[in-house]
Amino acid sequence: MPVKSFAVVNFEDQMLLGDGCLEQGSLPWLLRTIPGRLFPGWLFEGWRGAGRHGRKAWPAAMLMGLLLLRHSEAGLTRQGAVRRARTDAAWRAALRLPWRAAPPREKTLREFETFLMERHPVAGQPRFLVAFQFWCRLCLEEGLLSNDSVWVADSTPMWCFGAIKDTVRLLGDGLHSLGRQWARMQGVMVREVAREWEAPLLLAKSTKGHFAGTDWSDTEAQSVVLESLAATVNRAVQRVLADLDGVRKSRRAGLARLCQNLLRVVGEDLEANAEGRLQVAYRTSAQRLISHGDPEAQHFRKSRSKVCSGYKLHALADAVSGLVLALLVTPGGEHDSTQLVPLLVHAKSLHEQIDEVLADAAYGGMATRNEALAVTGTRVLAPPLTVAKKEVGLGKGDVSIDFDKRQAICPGGVMTRTWKPCLVDGAQSIAFVWPPGSEEHCTCRDVCPVHKPRTRKDGKPGAPFRRLLLHADEQGLREVRAEWARPETRARYRRRSMWERLMRELTRRGARRAGAWGLGKATLQAHLAAGISNLLILAKRLSEKRRSARLAS
Repeated sequence: MPVKSFAVVNFEDQMLLGDGCLEQGSLPWLLRTIPGRLFPGWLFEGWRGAGRHGRKAWPAAMLMGLLLLRHSEAGLTRQGAVRRARTDAAWRAALRLPWRAAPPREKTLREFETFLMERHPVAGQPRFLVAFQFWCRLCLEEGLLSNDSVWVADSTPMWCFGAIKDTVRLLGDGLHSLGRQWARMQGVMVREVAREWEAPLLLAKSTKGHFAGTDWSDTEAQSVVLESLAATVNRAVQRVLADLDGVRKSRRAGLARLCQNLLRVVGEDLEANAEGRLQVAYRTSAQRLISHGDPEAQHFRKSRSKVCSGYKLHALADAVSGLVLALLVTPGGEHDSTQLVPLLVHAKSLHEQIDEVLADAAYGGMATRNEALAVTGTRVLAPPLTVAKKEVGLGKGDVSIDFDKRQAICPGGVMTRTWKPCLVDGAQSIAFVWPPGSEEHCTCRDVCPVHKPRTRKDGKPGAPFRRLLLHADEQGLREVRAEWARPETRARYRRRSMWERLMRELTRRGARRAGAWGLGKATLQAHLAAGISNLLILAKRLSEKRRSARLAS
C-alpha cells in the first residue's frame, strides 16, 4: 500500500503550516521544525506503505508525532488524542496535517503502538527503545550534557492499569469472566454453563453480592466461602481444559491464561488452618496475583507506611541537564539494586563518561557496588549499610582489624589471630575467634561487641565465647564507611537532591500510572514520557540557538 501525502491547497493550510503559528521551544514546534532528524526512515522500517496496491497508509513519522503529543498530556487516551488532533491547530501544524484532512483513527494509533513494541529487524530491540536511544544520541550531539554532570539512579512506583482486587473477588470475578467467555465460545447461554459447572455464582451480578449474607468477621463463614470458590474453580478449569481443543485457536491462549491465573490464586492465596479449613494466607509472595488485567503487577512497599501496587520505574539520568539515558520498568517486587547494572550498561552504550552515580541506601550494598565497578567501571556513591551497636555505642566498627596480617583487636585491647572460614548470606567470609578466658583481660567485657553470652539447654548461663563474624567484603565496607564520613563526600552527595525535579518531569508526563494492561505497554509509556522530556530539552536548546543567530544577524 502507498503512503499518504498531503498538499497545501488553500490559504488556511499555508497559515497553519507556517513557522510562526507555534511557540518556539515547545514540543509541537520541534516536531514541525526538524521531523526529518527526529524520525528517519530506517527507524520505522517494516511499517505499511512499502507496496503500490491497497489503501494508502499513514506515514510513520506522523503517527509517531501524534503518539508523542498524546503522551505529552498525561492521562489523554488514544481517542482523546484523535479528537484533539481534529481541532487543535498547534497539533495539526506539528503533524503537517492540512486543516480539512481527517486525523488518523484510534485503531490506526493502537496498531502503531503494537508495531513499536515489535523488535527492529536490524537492531534486534523493541522499536520504541531504538527510537528512545536515537533521540538520546541526538541530544548528546547537540551538547546538552554539561561538563559537571551529576549522574543519579533511582526508582519510583508506577501504578498498574488493571483493577486491584482481594482474594474473594479475584476468584469470583475470574469465574464470571471465564463463564462468559466459555458461553460465547460454545454458543450457549450463561445459565447453561452455570448449571454444567454447578456454579450459581455465574448468574449473580457481582461476587460480593452473591455472598451478601456472609459475616466476613467470622472465620468459619470465610472458610465456607473460600472452599466453595476453590471447588468451583477446580471444576470449571477441568471442564474448560478438557474441551479446549474444540475452541478456535485464536481464543485458546486467552482461556488457558485465565485458567492458569485462577489456579495461581488458589495456590498462592489460600492455605489450610489448624482445623484443616481454607483461609486467606497472610504472607508476602512475589508470585501473588493482584489483578487479572495485569498478571505481572505486584504489591510492594516504597516505605514502611506506603504500600504500592503495580510496577517500578528505574531511571538513570543527569540531574544537571535533565537528560534521561536509561530506563527500565519491572514488577514491583524487583529490588532496586538488581537494576543498577543494567541501567549503567544501557547508559554507557550511549555515553562512556559515567564515572560516578549517586543513589540512595537501596544501592548501598557491597555486592551492588562491586558489580557496578567490575562490569561498567562506575563507582556508586550511596549511604553504606548501617552498623548495629549496643546501648553504649560499641559495635563491629569499633573492632580494629588488620586484613594483611589477619588479626583483630577488640575495643578492650585483646588481640587474636585465630579465624575460621564461614558463609555469610551464601558468600565466603571469615570469623575471628578469641580464646577462652580472654574476657578476663578485656576492659569492656560487658559491652564488648565480640562478647557473646551463651545459654545452656537447661536455661542456665554457660561459659561465654568471643567471636566476630565479618561481612563477605568487610574491608571494602569499612573503606566505604570511612569515605562516607568525610564532609566533602557528603557535600558531593547533596547534589542528588536535583533528581526529585527530574523525576517529577517523568511522572507528570504519564509515568506515574500505566495507561494500558501489561508490563510491555507500561514500558512503552515510560520510554515515551522520558523521550518527551529529552526532546523538550532539545527544543529549548535549538530555540536558543535560533534566537541567538537571529540577534547576531
